[in-house]
Amino acid sequence: MQVAPQLGIEKLDNNKTYHYSLKRSLKRAILPGALSFTAGVNQGLRETTIWKKEKFFNKFPGANRQYWDNRLSWENKYTRPNVPVQFTDSYHLLFLTHNMLISAAALSATIPLVNDHKNHNSKWWHKLADIGIQSAVMSLGYLAGSKLTYNVYFK
Repeated sequence: MQVAPQLGIEKLDNNKTYHYSLKRSLKRAILPGALSFTAGVNQGLRETTIWKKEKFFNKFPGANRQYWDNRLSWENKYTRPNVPVQFTDSYHLLFLTHNMLISAAALSATIPLVNDHKNHNSKWWHKLADIGIQSAVMSLGYLAGSKLTYNVYFK
C-alpha cells in the first residue's frame, strides 16, 4: 500500500521478508538529489555574486546593484530596519534558501529510511546501502549544481 509514493514511503508488512532493491533506493534518491542540485546552484550563484561580480552583472545587466553587489548591499539592513536581514540583500537571501534546500534534501532522504526502520525483517546492510546511495546522490547533485553555475554558466 502506497502512503506517499513520491517519497518512497509505503506501509510495510512486518510478517514479510523484504529483499534489497537498488532500483527502489535510486528512485528514493531522486527528490533529495534534485533538492541538493538546487542548493548547489544557489551556492554557485552566491559565490558568483561575491567573487565574479562583473560576470554576474554582464549576464544580468538590469540587476539592482544595491541588492546584488555585497559591497553595497550590506547597507540595506541599516536603511531598512523593519525588514528581516535575510531579505535585505541577495547574499543573505541566497544563504537562507541554500540552508532551507539542504534541510529539505536531508529530510526527504531521511523519511523513507525512518519509515523502513519499522520493518524488522530487513537486514542492517540494507540501511547502510540506502544511506550510502542517498549520500552519494546528494553530494553529486550539490557538486554538479555548484560547478555548473559557478564554473560553466558564469565562466
